[in-house]
Amino acid sequence: MTSTPNPSAADAQMAQSLQSPSLRTLVIGLWPSILLNGVCVIVVYQLVKHFTSASDVTALVLSALPAMVGTLIPLIRQRSIDVLGVFTLVVTAVSIGLTFITNDARLFLIRESFLTVLFGIICLISLLFPKPIWYYIIRYFTVGNNHEQMIAYNAAWKFASFRAYIRTVTILWGAVYTLEFLIRLVMVYTLAISQVLVISSVIFYALTILASVATFRLGQRLRKTSKEAQTRASTLES
Repeated sequence: MTSTPNPSAADAQMAQSLQSPSLRTLVIGLWPSILLNGVCVIVVYQLVKHFTSASDVTALVLSALPAMVGTLIPLIRQRSIDVLGVFTLVVTAVSIGLTFITNDARLFLIRESFLTVLFGIICLISLLFPKPIWYYIIRYFTVGNNHEQMIAYNAAWKFASFRAYIRTVTILWGAVYTLEFLIRLVMVYTLAISQVLVISSVIFYALTILASVATFRLGQRLRKTSKEAQTRASTLES
């Protein structure tokens, strides 16, 4: 494991200039996903089942079309490869094929958690590496293309408290999304399809918002503690 340089007073001052992203912006950014992957899925499924004699498998596949279109349109507009978007479409397409082959609607219901449980597992495995995956995720949302913020972020990483925060957040998201998959698995095999569509969406977005809030609250607490420590150090020096 690579060693981390000891932080200096300049590093502490630079780390304090690191700006955190807005929780409000993140939560608002979830609304398109909630509409496409939550509301639209439920509405389309209910309409198909109510007005046609389609099977559960067909109704579920049709209910996934708005989300697929919503993923496909940005890929076409950007004219670039979005790994997550492409992977989502591939998982959905494979799930549709397996669902029609086996005629088991439960496979299609479970497929919605394939990505989340995979991400959760990746989070937990990344703890074995010097920099967990959330080091890069938080850097992406915090730094962007801002060179000064990149310097501040690198300075913050020199502090054990910031590294502990990154690892805590990584454990949090890994545990939350692994738990979400297990809950969905139980529901798929114990509840009716219409119930699973509603309850699973509520649980998924509730857990995502709670984990987001916890991530921001932990970050605010770290920032407050670090600022108080810096103030005490400045007082002692003077």
